Amino acid sequence: MDPIAACARLAREFRLWLHVDGAMAGCAMILPECRHHWEGIEGADSIVLNPHKWLGAAFDCSAYFVRDPEHLVRVMSTTPSYLQTSADGQVSNFRDWGIPLGRRFRALKLWCLIREQGVTGLQTRLRRDLDNAQWLAEQVRNEPHWRLLAPVVLQTLCLRHEPPGRSAEALDHHTLAWVERLHASGSAWLTPAQLDGRWMVRVSIGALATERSHVESLWRELRDVVA
Repeated sequence: MDPIAACARLAREFRLWLHVDGAMAGCAMILPECRHHWEGIEGADSIVLNPHKWLGAAFDCSAYFVRDPEHLVRVMSTTPSYLQTSADGQVSNFRDWGIPLGRRFRALKLWCLIREQGVTGLQTRLRRDLDNAQWLAEQVRNEPHWRLLAPVVLQTLCLRHEPPGRSAEALDHHTLAWVERLHASGSAWLTPAQLDGRWMVRVSIGALATERSHVESLWRELRDVVA
């Protein structure tokens, strides 16, 4: 979670464009208790969110907000005679805001999701995922030889199983081996990634159907697969 307010101050000082990539975390801003994470967002020039990630909109659905669209229109607008209509100047034509001339009606997916679940329903589901992430984090903290490698701010955990007495290279091999065994079992899919040049595993909790029972089952499988 980047310090947006501090970044905004630097951007103003050096006349830089500040873009905030809230692909996953931006969805959490529908929760009042999470909005402190983007203190200073009013200083951003543009923001992008991906409702198809955590909110559960059908893929693909990204939302892009820009403070001053004139910068985009100046660079990307195209107005040949065959595209001119009597409505020009009365509505926003988003063909002038980006590279694609045509685009799908992605906004309908988000509208339908909000109409079907409601803001309260979406908030309830995100809070469920946050609670499940904290539950799993607590299990990891209390289990010998398991380690959290980053704060669990939202719904993603970065973890590693660290048996004593192994070199860094052996630990890398161990990490990739156990996550591959987990994938081969078909019970869960986690994402190995590198942190400071060493392998660890990311657990992202946010699927529509994921309940506490699934997270409990994952924790049992994690302990079994490293044995």
